[in-house]
Amino acid sequence: MNMEKILNEFDEAYNKAFNAGDAKACAAFFTEDVMLLPPGEPMTRGRKAFEDTYRSRIDENTGGTHTNELIDYGVEGDMAYQVGSYAIEDTDPPEKGKFVNILKRQNDGSWKVKVSIFNSDLP
Repeated sequence: MNMEKILNEFDEAYNKAFNAGDAKACAAFFTEDVMLLPPGEPMTRGRKAFEDTYRSRIDENTGGTHTNELIDYGVEGDMAYQVGSYAIEDTDPPEKGKFVNILKRQNDGSWKVKVSIFNSDLP
């Protein structure tokens, strides 16, 4: 298993969904019971809450281009972590920050994010 390749492909597909403005497609990369810890907002739990949060984020960044950069990762059995940076360019205001995802291997062998925390580098 090449986890670096898996995470880079994961991010590429996720960015494509975000850039298409599809919150439901973004949510498909996360477990049904996902815990999301967004900046400046309360923690949410569950894919429906994730979709609501991301629909709002996507609306705020309409026309922007979301990218991720993998900085570090690790795997232990059916759990993995990912540390990265993100940016949303070509939007006003632009957004830039960092994130940590905890992923869980699913029964079909795919990986989905169970916990995601991110925050902005910008004031």
